[in-house]
Amino acid sequence: MHALVDDFSEYHVPPRRILMHHPRHGSSLRALSQERLVELNFLDLPHVEEFYAEYDAFAALVANHVETLYLEDVLGDHVPYRSESSVNPNLIFMRDSSVTLPWARTKFIPTRPALPSRAAEAGIVSHALKRLGMAPLTHLENDEYLEGGDVLPVTFDGRRVLLVGFGVRTTKAAAIKLALDLIPDHVDYIIGLSHDPALLHLDTGFTVLPNKVILAAAGMFGAGFLIDENRRLNPVNPLAYAEALGCSIVRCDKADAIAHERCNLLPLGNRRYLAFDMPAELKATLEQAAGVTIERVKGTEIAKATGGVHCLTRPLYC
Repeated sequence: MHALVDDFSEYHVPPRRILMHHPRHGSSLRALSQERLVELNFLDLPHVEEFYAEYDAFAALVANHVETLYLEDVLGDHVPYRSESSVNPNLIFMRDSSVTLPWARTKFIPTRPALPSRAAEAGIVSHALKRLGMAPLTHLENDEYLEGGDVLPVTFDGRRVLLVGFGVRTTKAAAIKLALDLIPDHVDYIIGLSHDPALLHLDTGFTVLPNKVILAAAGMFGAGFLIDENRRLNPVNPLAYAEALGCSIVRCDKADAIAHERCNLLPLGNRRYLAFDMPAELKATLEQAAGVTIERVKGTEIAKATGGVHCLTRPLYC
């Protein structure tokens, strides 16, 4: 077992940079039609100029805390990127196309989106991360589908843990593949959380905050499993397991989590967070329980694309 003295959870380690994709780059939103909403998993057609304004305000807040880097900066000469950015508005959701680990700063996990309209994203972002000097840790194939919004890196009692949600986008086979390839060198154990398929990703209805506080959509989780340091798989109730570790759980309404990305919070280090339009009561509860500060930004149009502030960002630790 690899023990860590420090907390290398995503919520604890400030990223050195955050990789993003501006919706203006490629102008794919302007080509969006009503007929493509289901294909792209959009709830409704956004107002493009308002979408841009919301994104600009969000990006400005992020840049106040950490250096921002855009795919355009890294891949401006890359033909596949230029092609994808012109037709795929989901490219803005940088969380899904890779996974970075706060405790393995120069490594990344390439993902493998299941949605056909998003299949090219992981390859493009992997190319960008390699240009930035990072190396992949695994390769997924066959029934191993994974999106980064379903993966949350944390440390519990000094042990490196990947929380992996599986439902409509990520498969149990992918979690097992991660265990085989990453334990024990890069991860100590993996907890799989089976979530309601109504919630697109783990970060739609779940996040871990400081002081062992968990924000979760009520009724989101059913069964789960734990793959330990010996790669043994055992069934576990994820929230009961968390409570046994001393975590306290703050619950919000599941429908609200889906429609407004209530659990989709972006940690920026030093107990600072960004969130979309969070109700004042929930904000106060979380700030008091977790000892954090949450800054809110408008995201009504962006939420029509079924994503929040966590989804829009890929933290880089190198």
